[in-house]
Amino acid sequence: MGSPITFSGFNSIDFNMILNAVMAQERAPLNRLEAQKKTLETQDAAFGTLAGKLATLGTAVEDLQGTDSLALLSATSSGDGVGVSAATGTISGTYEVVVSQLALAQVTSSTTTYSSLTEVVATGGTLTLTASGGTPVTITLAASTTLQELADAINAEADSPATAAVVQTAPGTYRLVLTGADTGADNAFTISHTLTGGTGLTFTDTDSDGVSGDSAADNARSAVDASFTVNNLAVTSASNSVTDVVPGVTLSLNEADPATTVTISVTRDVDAAKALVQKAVDAYNGIVAFAKDQNTAAVAGKASIGRDPLMRSVREALRQTIMAEYVVGGTFSRLAEIGVGFTIDGKMTLDGDVFETAMAASAGDVQLLVSGSDGTGGAFGALATVLDDYTQVDGLVPAVRERIDDQVSTISRRLDTLESQLALRRLSLQREQIAADLAMTRLKAQGASLQSIGGGYRLF
Repeated sequence: MGSPITFSGFNSIDFNMILNAVMAQERAPLNRLEAQKKTLETQDAAFGTLAGKLATLGTAVEDLQGTDSLALLSATSSGDGVGVSAATGTISGTYEVVVSQLALAQVTSSTTTYSSLTEVVATGGTLTLTASGGTPVTITLAASTTLQELADAINAEADSPATAAVVQTAPGTYRLVLTGADTGADNAFTISHTLTGGTGLTFTDTDSDGVSGDSAADNARSAVDASFTVNNLAVTSASNSVTDVVPGVTLSLNEADPATTVTISVTRDVDAAKALVQKAVDAYNGIVAFAKDQNTAAVAGKASIGRDPLMRSVREALRQTIMAEYVVGGTFSRLAEIGVGFTIDGKMTLDGDVFETAMAASAGDVQLLVSGSDGTGGAFGALATVLDDYTQVDGLVPAVRERIDDQVSTISRRLDTLESQLALRRLSLQREQIAADLAMTRLKAQGASLQSIGGGYRLF
């Protein structure tokens, strides 16, 4: 701003006020540019919000794509011994499950005991762990290695068929315990080694073949498969998590109890399917509400994208796609026939009763309308294509935002240049004012001197 400047005794005018008035007038073009920049930044932020809402709708649409997106199941279990979780599928039914044996991982403990975790087990040699039918994993020791360091070295091997732990089996007594990385008979493992020095390391070797773990008597627990029946059909599994016995359902075997029958009930989950469609409806309505807010701002004369052609284009493209007819081979050709409609103010609605009736009549035909025969067609496949046109990296919304960013950058550079020019202009005017003030002061002093001389002549 600079220091206030006044004429020194000439007429007491506040020269700084004059300077500010002149600068305010000359700053008017900058003010217009700054307002334009602020408007563009507001619009860019609005387009960013629109992109986020379109992405939300895109996620909801993606969940509806796929040939089995609506083929959701609900499963319940009559007992804690068998847990259930349902995924996709169309087969409902009741299944009786009896678990006689859980899948177990092999556990093999060293026969050597140690007084502490820091006791040196060996000073060299190798320890080899071999999975059943697998490739041997060898741990090489090149220096003094403690009990805990040996366990750490085993666990550091990503392909090791077993994990190691140091277990205190009695006060001051420790053993190295190896546990199979996975359950099931096929995940059994054997142990052999050439370790030397230190306390040493031994495991039970019942058949004295130099290999431990290959006999049941070598192990604290042998690796076994789960054994159970489903509707009296005998089944074995290497895992207690079974996904390929009851269609669309994962069984979690928690407890072996041959005397107890656990009933698994599987039904089609229409509510879950309806929730997926409702998610898309809510996402669409978020765009509608946003567009309404932008229109309100535009009517009030505020910066917005309410009147931007792209905003109108988005709404129109989405609405037309949702209302369009889709001949996909089923009994339904429009989303309105499965309960998807619009209110008078443009919001999408889902009539749950109509949707449930359509699913009960022909869930397969509802699926065809939603996603087509290959999972990429139908109403929501078409909607996904429209959304891609607007949201992909080279889509319409990113292109508009890039254009706005370029405009903002250009205006910012112009503002920087004009600010520098105004600063120089202000400095120049201040210098002129100071010079004028000094000249006025000198003239006034000279006038006073002349007046004094004139007064002296009048004495004669």
